[in-house]
Amino acid sequence: MRTRVLVALVALLLGGLALPRPAAAATTLIYTTFKGDGAADQELWVYQSTDGGLNYSVLYDTDFRGPTGVLRDPSIIKRGGTYFIAYTWQSWTTNSTYFAVARSTDLRSWTNIATVPSGISSTRFTWAPEFHIEGNTVNIIANVAQTTCSQCFRPYVYTARNTDLTSWSGPQQMWGLGFNHIDAYVVKSGSTWHSFVKNETTKYIEHWTSTDRLTGGWINRGNLWTSGYEGPSLVRLDDGRYRIYVDKYTNGGLWTATSSDLNTWTGLSAVGCSGCRHGTAIPR
Repeated sequence: MRTRVLVALVALLLGGLALPRPAAAATTLIYTTFKGDGAADQELWVYQSTDGGLNYSVLYDTDFRGPTGVLRDPSIIKRGGTYFIAYTWQSWTTNSTYFAVARSTDLRSWTNIATVPSGISSTRFTWAPEFHIEGNTVNIIANVAQTTCSQCFRPYVYTARNTDLTSWSGPQQMWGLGFNHIDAYVVKSGSTWHSFVKNETTKYIEHWTSTDRLTGGWINRGNLWTSGYEGPSLVRLDDGRYRIYVDKYTNGGLWTATSSDLNTWTGLSAVGCSGCRHGTAIPR
């Protein structure tokens, strides 16, 4: 009886004031990456962050290197209970006419399920395949350079033919995006596609948009930050903001910025992710 009276008095004293809610938990993310150019570093590492992607710790050193013994630039998605990565499967100094796809159900044990040819004549390099999903359609955007010109890196779209992601069609060039652009990463917001891509000539990350289609109508919206970064990738946080990661390849280290609309970005800050290079993050 006394307890009920006290509760009633507290309610009256508060006068209907709303009590503050507990703060929402930060987005838990996983980040897949490789660590460098040495033989032991060109393999899949999985990191985890519990503070919304500002700091990461190693979750698994998987020892997975794919069929060639080399794995770089891993892009990750999750479909149902299965994780998939697309990755570069040769060193940046070695000719590569394919990219590869692998899957896992536990982030630790991986199996290669597809090797996808560039489909471009005179291919010299096939780098940094990045997943891009629209509805039920799974695409990979890979960056291909040819031996026939000095500034030939261009992004091409490959599309999964089945839900197992073992068969792929393509390539379709992303017309208008310009010559000598690599590491293209695309997200769609509303009716607009946004591409964040490195200009391999100027070494700037550029922002491009298209309201036409994924494979055309691209318009350059300008440079972001300073030159000397590559490997952009984005993740959507629980609060609706976008977080971008870029690899400061000039002296190592992963850097990040945030945006609420994909057009205006904060300044870059260093990420606590020891050894991390070009990779991608998704919610855990």
